[in-house]
Formats: sequence, structure tokens, C-alpha cells
Amino acid sequence: MTEPTALSIVLTGGATGIGAATVARLEAQGHRVTILDIVQPAVSVGFIQCDLSDPAAIDRAIAQLPSQIDRLINVAGVSNAASDEKILQVNFLSLRYLTEQLVPRIADGGCVVNVASSAGYDWRNRQALIDGLLDTPDFDAGMQWLQANQAAWQANPYKFSKQCAAAYTYRAAGLASQRGVRVNCVNPGSTGTQLTADFKRLVGAEKYAWGVRQIGREGKPDDIAEVIEFLATGNNRWLNGVELIVDGGYIAGLTGGWIDLQQSPKQ
Repeated sequence: MTEPTALSIVLTGGATGIGAATVARLEAQGHRVTILDIVQPAVSVGFIQCDLSDPAAIDRAIAQLPSQIDRLINVAGVSNAASDEKILQVNFLSLRYLTEQLVPRIADGGCVVNVASSAGYDWRNRQALIDGLLDTPDFDAGMQWLQANQAAWQANPYKFSKQCAAAYTYRAAGLASQRGVRVNCVNPGSTGTQLTADFKRLVGAEKYAWGVRQIGREGKPDDIAEVIEFLATGNNRWLNGVELIVDGGYIAGLTGGWIDLQQSPKQ
């Protein structure tokens, strides 16, 4: 199947960081990008201001989008510096809500790319619990579940939100698979963005630096953007329901035993 010369792409969180790097790549290819973000992007592309923690705001943004799009890329996310509620709303509930609202508009053979985090790579260890949230039918029911099950996520709401986003990939992959609409996920590792300072405070600057040394360098937004670009526009039409960990090999090191967390500094 030959790709159209210019795709209509909706991308959340495109004003900064990984999202902005992805927009630059897509624009360079000549695609038509519409950014949904609370912050005005510096680049001159389609932009709809949207508070992704608010489903009513998402509905208003959706009403301004074309009746048919080719790709949805969910990059928007907030760090542990935000309130617990906002972390869970933006990093998972809005991602799910927007995906399920827009999949019917995605052209046959199109795709969704979700960005979670390597922080959520171990979601299978808590799958039964995470399935409880994934089983909720909508945004409001999800919030009710979170309020009723605070012990499940209060220790680290950021990690839990990313575990849910990664796990959701497998359910979302079947939303419109009969039309060839695919859903895949990118799990970035340590990447230098505007959120990095928050993560350093969470884990400790020394421990963060130790982790980066194990893989040679910190990731750059474009390291992640090139993988998102491949999933969104590359030749991968048989790829559906896949998580790609893009972290310079850190998770591989933990799994393969050549990175030993026992040697890392304490927080």
C-alpha cells in the first residue's frame, strides 16, 4: 500500500520536548500536523489549545478536527511535579479517551502511536490491578476507580500512569484492527527534556546520573522522535499492539544482568 504524500496527523504535547522533535520530523516530510497542547508551540503548525486533563476540553478540541485523519500520536505527559490527579488524567485517562474518540475518524490503514515510559515496562507484574482501571468504560468512571483504589497508585502515580498507558496498547490494538488501524507504543528511557529536572528530584541527581552512565549518554528528544516517526509513517503495516522500549539499552541491561542496580547510589 502506497502512503499518501501528505498525512493528516493529530499530535498531543507537541509544543516541547519529544513532541516538538516529532513535529519537526513530520513537518519535514510534508505532513499536516495539528497539535493539541495547553502551551502554544513555537512552530507555525495547526494548533488547538486543549487542557488534556479535562474531557470537556478534549471534546471541544475534537469538534475542531477534520472528519477524517490518518494518524493520532499521543505524546502529552506530565511529570511527578504535577498533582497526582493531573498525572493520572493526562498520562493515561486522556490518552485512552482521545484514542477511543478518534479511532473512528482514522482512515483505513492508519495508526495510533502512544508514548508511555520505560518506567512502566514492568506493568505485567501488576496486570490484575491495572486491568481494573482499564475495565472502566470512560474518563469519569476511571476517576472513580482511582479514587476508590488509591492504595494501588499513591506510592508512585507517575509510574502507575505509564504502566496503564503501556498496558492499554494491547487492548487498543483491537479497536479497529479489521480496518487495518494499528496501535503501538513507545516507552522512552532517560531523555533530556523540560521534565528531566523533575525526574532527577524524584530519583536523586546522583542516581539519575549513574543510570545514564550505564548506557553511555542521556537520550535526546530526537532519539525518541525518530522511532515515533517510524511507527507513524514508516513501512510497518504488520506491526500492531507492540511496545518499543527506547532507552539506549537500560532495560536490556537490567534483564540481561550487565546493569546491576545494587551498584547504584541510594537516593
